Amino acid sequence: MLEFLIVAGVAIAGYAGASGWWVLLAAAAMTVAGWWRKVKLLRQHPQVPFSSKMTTYLVASIAINVGFATLSLLAGRAARYLLQG
Repeated sequence: MLEFLIVAGVAIAGYAGASGWWVLLAAAAMTVAGWWRKVKLLRQHPQVPFSSKMTTYLVASIAINVGFATLSLLAGRAARYLLQG
């Protein structure tokens, strides 16, 4: 649920004309929000080592989050362009 709020916040930032650096900040926030529970579970008993499969999932989720944040920012900018003329 937190990821949806972050995406909406980036869309609002895009509408307000914010810099593209917000994409990286939003992608980092979405990655932390999504992986917080997974990393927390790694520290509980029985401990499972961080595997190459998990690394692949982490890299893929970062790429997907950057894509979602970029699309959200562009959607906000498009809405601003369409509504303000």
